[in-house]
Amino acid sequence: MKILFAGGGTLGPVTPLLAVAEAWQKMDPTVSFVWVGTRSGPEREIVQKAGIAFRDIPTARLPRYPSLEWLVLPFRLLAACFLAWRILRRERPSLIASAGGYTAVPVIVMGWLCRIPSWIHQQDVSPLLSNRLCAPFAQCITTAWPSSLKDFPASKTTHLGNPIRRVLLEGKKETARALFGLDDRPTVLVVGGGTGALWMNHLMEEVGPWLVKRTNVIHITGKGKLTEPLRRIGKGYVVRELLMPEEMSQAYAVADLVVARAGMGTLTELAAWRKPSMLIPLPGSAQERNARIVADVGAAKVVSQSAMTVNNFRNVLEDLLSDKQKQRTLSERMGALLLTDVAETFARHVQRICLAPYPGSSAISDSDPAQSVH
Repeated sequence: MKILFAGGGTLGPVTPLLAVAEAWQKMDPTVSFVWVGTRSGPEREIVQKAGIAFRDIPTARLPRYPSLEWLVLPFRLLAACFLAWRILRRERPSLIASAGGYTAVPVIVMGWLCRIPSWIHQQDVSPLLSNRLCAPFAQCITTAWPSSLKDFPASKTTHLGNPIRRVLLEGKKETARALFGLDDRPTVLVVGGGTGALWMNHLMEEVGPWLVKRTNVIHITGKGKLTEPLRRIGKGYVVRELLMPEEMSQAYAVADLVVARAGMGTLTELAAWRKPSMLIPLPGSAQERNARIVADVGAAKVVSQSAMTVNNFRNVLEDLLSDKQKQRTLSERMGALLLTDVAETFARHVQRICLAPYPGSSAISDSDPAQSVH
């Protein structure tokens, strides 16, 4: 059996699918995978390192604001559909799987025309436009949050949580200190997400020299976004464009506090590691609703970007770093926020619900743990 994963542009739609792929292959070593992503996104390196063949198609993105992209959209969409059809004919997958992204839309639609079942996973609280477009063509849908169930047809939608890769949970504090050259002071991990956050990077240019006098700092800028002022901050300030999953696991292991956006990849990792954090959601994005749920249960300190100044940032950091009880409370609530140890549950559920009606698929097990998770 072969599964075709579709999506990319950022790492958000990638990591949960890789988690499911690893769990599925552990249960069924005969399964194989192929990935269809973007031509220039960060997912290619991660996917290929996981041993999965990678194909790319044009991204037919639909901007929500007036843009010249509207003029070329029909041509890109036709090209993407044609290339998706060619890939499907060549690869002949048993299932198409996506966790969002415009790359997935032509793949799933063409798969539906070819009678290939598909599964889509909704991570953010607010449904992605790409997932809304794909939902009518999907055999089954899963969600990370219970509140997202209302956004999709009840007959084929199940809440399961958001799976995390095992490799992201294997870090050890002492290994991390040696890897990054850290001393025994507390460590602050600053991460803008899979493609980085320029605004956060510029903020750290101002705050980094002050912060590194008090703590170690590991700062992940995003590919191509590492600036000279950040390089010059000096000893104790570890700045990288990207970390591979094995390195990211070490960064989480040693972090006493995390400063991040509120994308679902980051929230899933924070929940799995139970890390106290300050979240600054990307304005005007789905991250704002994600962060609202986190703030409502007191699982992180959430601050809007518009309210964030250098002085405000320093004050919040000082407050969190000096209050160990608050750190413990945030840690406990973050750990209870989201189901993350669910990769195997996903694999069994998708096998049972998406593939069972289709000839040629073999169930992994007669039992489906997902039936008790709604």
